[in-house]
Amino acid sequence: MSLIRIIATFILIYLIFRLFTSLVLPWIIRWYLNRFKKKFYKQNPHLRQEEEQPRKGKSKVRITYKRSEQAGKSLDDVGEYIDFEDVDEEKKQQKNNKEKH
Repeated sequence: MSLIRIIATFILIYLIFRLFTSLVLPWIIRWYLNRFKKKFYKQNPHLRQEEEQPRKGKSKVRITYKRSEQAGKSLDDVGEYIDFEDVDEEKKQQKNNKEKH
């Protein structure tokens, strides 16, 4: 009975640790970094990034991509298929010996 209790305790500790690292820890880190960022920009206002300042009257940039003509080509039009064969060194030597005799 005590072995089952020990195993259940380890499983419970593992699940609590997983829950803490996946939910609570990121929230704590995010809170700490935001606090640190506010202090930093309060001490150094000249380093404030443009992203930090509110945007007024700026329009959003839209990027559109044109499909290239090559993207529509089939693989038959790309190039030739070449089939290579592996040559064994022994066969190559036997062939050279036959040619010499």
